[in-house]
Amino acid sequence: MSTVPIIRYCIPSQLELNLSYMPFIKDGGLFIPTNDSFVLGDFVVVDLQLPGQHDIQRIEGKVIWITPMNALYQIYSGVGIQFTGDSAKSVHEQIKANIDNTMDVGGYVYGIGGEKKYDNKKEPT
Repeated sequence: MSTVPIIRYCIPSQLELNLSYMPFIKDGGLFIPTNDSFVLGDFVVVDLQLPGQHDIQRIEGKVIWITPMNALYQIYSGVGIQFTGDSAKSVHEQIKANIDNTMDVGGYVYGIGGEKKYDNKKEPT
């Protein structure tokens, strides 16, 4: 019997939240910088801590995007997670409520943009 991997993702800043949020994913999603190996369709559990919050929210998700290490033009390797499960809607709403719409990231999302725009100084988890 296989166990579902747990990804811990503490988002320390508003910029990182804006860069991690994947608004084009049905039911919400995040790009999570990681060097861990996954395949498309893997189910995972994410322990998520939003900027300025102490509580950790546990959410189930499915890997729908993979940016491998050393991918051309990418800042970080990692995975895009589509939220699933009972808490998906509430976590998605909390993330949307915490997005800073005045912060221009040019439609860029970690792992998906065409060029390096920000140097966040954060190493992948």
